Amino acid sequence: MGLRRGIEALVQKGSMVFAGRYLGAKKSSNYTESARDDTTEHKIAASERETSIDDSMETHEIAEQHSGRIAKRIIGLGFLFILLAVVMSTSKRFSGADSPQCRSVYMYPSYARIDGFDERYTKLAKKYHLYLYREQGKDQGPREDGTIQLDGIPVLFIPGNAGSFKQARSIAAACAYVYFDEPGSIQNPHTKNLDFFTADFNEDLTAFHGRTMLDQAGYLNDAIEYILSLYQSTGSNHDPTPQSVLIVGHSMGGIVARVMPTLKNFRPDSVNSYITLSAPHAVAPVTFDGDMLKIYERITKFWRAQYADSSSSYSQNVSIISITGGVLDSVLPADFTIIEGIVPYSNGFTTYTTTIPELWTPIDHLAIVWCDQLRSILAHILLESVDTRSPFKTRSLDDRMHLYRKMLLTGLEDYTNQDKVLSATPSGLTDTLELSTDFQQVNIDEQLIITSANRQTKPSYYIFTIPKNSDRLQFSVLTSNLSHQVLFCQDGRAVQDEASAYSWTANCISASDDFVKIPRSALDSYSPSESSWGADTAPFEFLSVNLTSLLAYDFIAINTESTNLDEDFFMIGELTTKETKAVISDTPFSVFFNGLFKMRKMLRTSGLVTTLDFTNLYSSIVSYRVRTRSKGWRSRGDTRLFMPLFRQSVEKPFESKWHVNLYQGPQDVNFHNVAPFVELNSTHDKSLRLSFINPPGTETYMDLKVNWPLTVKMLLIRFRLSIAAFTIAFVSLVVAYQFRHYGKTGQFIAFDSALFRVLHRHWVGVLSSLSLLIPLTSLQNSSQSFSSISHKLLACLSGLMSSNSADSAFFLGVRESFMWWLGPVFFMMTISLVYLVYCIMAFIETLAAWLGRKTGINRPAARNSSMSSSSVNYQFYDARQILGALIIILSVLFYVPYQFAFVVLTIVQALFCVKLAVSQRGKDARNLANFNNSVLMLMLFLVPINAPIVVVFMRNFAIKWETPFRSHHNCLAVLPIVLLIESNARSRMPKRATAGKDLTNIVVGWLLHTSLYSVLFGTRNLYWLHHLFNSLCAMLFLQTFA
Repeated sequence: MGLRRGIEALVQKGSMVFAGRYLGAKKSSNYTESARDDTTEHKIAASERETSIDDSMETHEIAEQHSGRIAKRIIGLGFLFILLAVVMSTSKRFSGADSPQCRSVYMYPSYARIDGFDERYTKLAKKYHLYLYREQGKDQGPREDGTIQLDGIPVLFIPGNAGSFKQARSIAAACAYVYFDEPGSIQNPHTKNLDFFTADFNEDLTAFHGRTMLDQAGYLNDAIEYILSLYQSTGSNHDPTPQSVLIVGHSMGGIVARVMPTLKNFRPDSVNSYITLSAPHAVAPVTFDGDMLKIYERITKFWRAQYADSSSSYSQNVSIISITGGVLDSVLPADFTIIEGIVPYSNGFTTYTTTIPELWTPIDHLAIVWCDQLRSILAHILLESVDTRSPFKTRSLDDRMHLYRKMLLTGLEDYTNQDKVLSATPSGLTDTLELSTDFQQVNIDEQLIITSANRQTKPSYYIFTIPKNSDRLQFSVLTSNLSHQVLFCQDGRAVQDEASAYSWTANCISASDDFVKIPRSALDSYSPSESSWGADTAPFEFLSVNLTSLLAYDFIAINTESTNLDEDFFMIGELTTKETKAVISDTPFSVFFNGLFKMRKMLRTSGLVTTLDFTNLYSSIVSYRVRTRSKGWRSRGDTRLFMPLFRQSVEKPFESKWHVNLYQGPQDVNFHNVAPFVELNSTHDKSLRLSFINPPGTETYMDLKVNWPLTVKMLLIRFRLSIAAFTIAFVSLVVAYQFRHYGKTGQFIAFDSALFRVLHRHWVGVLSSLSLLIPLTSLQNSSQSFSSISHKLLACLSGLMSSNSADSAFFLGVRESFMWWLGPVFFMMTISLVYLVYCIMAFIETLAAWLGRKTGINRPAARNSSMSSSSVNYQFYDARQILGALIIILSVLFYVPYQFAFVVLTIVQALFCVKLAVSQRGKDARNLANFNNSVLMLMLFLVPINAPIVVVFMRNFAIKWETPFRSHHNCLAVLPIVLLIESNARSRMPKRATAGKDLTNIVVGWLLHTSLYSVLFGTRNLYWLHHLFNSLCAMLFLQTFA
């Protein structure tokens, strides 16, 4: 109530009450409205309000002040939450396993534009262009006549949202370096250099506009047809001419790649290998465009159907790998990049850069195309996966998947067991081992420790005999250098030689190929990437064999005869029957309360490897902090061989992080598992798994607590769209109250007055309801019921709705009851934002009114009743309005998107509100001004939803792409808004009632529906909020003539 009085006090000094329209509205409401009895308000006549006694004024004033105090406390709390979120997210820095460790890259790039790919081959040749990358000094350059020499295997790089064709240079240069300068590092005898083609999309904003994505996909299908035709004349006489290309897609480029096969101009079997970098496969990153959601739905159905048919070429030949940078990607939540649920594990998977061996670092959204460690690994993957003998230029699907699992996963996942040498049949035992007396038996549960210092006193072999009657068995080896051979043997038997000494002979297999690289963990280690690809220090080698594989063998032999040992060499082996895995049932609630009340729950890990499975810690939006302390390591010199470390992992998707040197302090644990808005496969193990590797003689104790700064930091990345939906929800709720009051009393109260009253009367109910939504959706039965309800609602509201899984698209998409407070906190933050925007708007209007009085341009608003006094001017004014409305509608129909028209109409409405603020006031003028301000508030918060399409349109206009914008020309999507704004400009108000019926109930009902829909489904369907407002405008316009 006191908002505009406070603003006027800043603008004009004195005790005179400001006579402007808005302050008059507030003063009138103070004299006439009772917060206690709405029925009394309805009965008071206009003349009685003007002559009410002082006692009644004071009573009403006290009631208003009381409601204002409650509202302002809620608004202040919302601002406090905003401040805390900003401070915590900006002050929290990533460290340890989450710290960025990418190294810089250098190259000598050159780009050859393919001018021959013109309008004869594609209708988009004037807008987009195709380039061929050539690394100077490595790749073959153009001939003297300008023609391009192509002697390699074609690869097509697709840039992402606002991406450049030059982003291909890092990976392309790495491939050239490896092939020409390091051929010995390539194990594939049938490899060939790669010809990198890259598309120039003029940095189109693909993520915002579905039609742009379709244009790019169509253009690339034509480009592939043209690229393959180039090899017809320049191909080698010895190898088959290429019939397909490999695709590397960054960000939305990976989605464009998946759209390509769904179009009519796609050449069958022209692509069978896709590698995507930070591509949002699971869900659309933004929901401003309905076409984008329909495209996602269509391509998901297409790919699922292709892979469901085991006889299709996709099932038999096509692979898709999704690589994401993890926690450092602040542009796109890494949860959105998972390919599981679309592609079966026989054809692809999702991996994180922290998982990839000898990479072990998160990477941000842009750096993922140039990070030196990753580009080197990708170069080897591409060169190892090609095959010049095949017309499709790639190895078989099984060979490629084996390569991907080996180079992109840790090797410790159950999914990789199919590639293990030790999991093979006994026919793989190719080595024969003969043991004489120079060996030593190692007891069960005893650790074998070999170092460079004690090597001279050790036997040639150590033998671990595998017990056959044990139901718990685990064999583990950790070494700094795989210098000693580890053999798994069968059929051991004693043989007497000529010297009457006994020896053993056995058929064995070497486990060298099953060793995996893990980060070095020393006293000076800070992050796992310090021993990554190209670093100065070498990583450790680790082997872990479970009971199932062990029972296929009789004993394990470790050969110690190697002489090439470093000073810091060590090897630790252990065969144990002890329980090495513990299941912890702690929930986020118990972890939180343990930390809150300092009830430290220390978990003990001993032995070489111990795994803790936290079965109830699966939500991606809760981060934790692990604090450890060790016992016994300082008492023995050999325990300084390495520092304790642990691997953080989830089963699927394949995310692992290595936390090294636990003595450096607490470790942050953030992971991607069950995530908001992403469909959940309930059959997968969702546990958070911590696998500790301890030095000999060391016991590690750990406790876990919620990491609030990191949790809040990651929340802002995942729920940015929810803020837009919640603001529409709250503004709609306030406007609904305004119309309800208008229908009862005939007075359209000001927006801030209605806001205060809504908060005063309904804040408990609103916040309580929001706090219950997440706990209810986390229950399986409730989730299923919500799924049914939401699908019915979506079907009823529009056939254009995206059919996302309801429990993932519902509300905030959260299934973790611990996060029950998210809804109330976000809603209070949006309340504060709405109030801030209204304050700014009120200040501008009050300032305009003050300037109008000072300059003498203050004049009454145009009224229907006064039009006859200047009929010529008003006829001209009406003609100008009608002409402007026709221009807008025709522009939408033939050239501009309707979102552009909406932004223009918002500006027009804002100018009209300023005009009303300058005009003199009466009772009807106050109603008109408050009504128009409420319409403007709704439009202002819809502008961010419509603005991205406008930006795409303006970019097309800027590059002189003169063809009409190829989408969003539905004039009906903006016609009611045009008519309402034109009606507002004529100073019309919606009628309260006709024939004894209260028409405002219809508007109130629709506004409440809009508010509810925005909260429950708005985040994943933001574009639909525009159509809900458009329908509201149609109702309001028709109501002006009721």
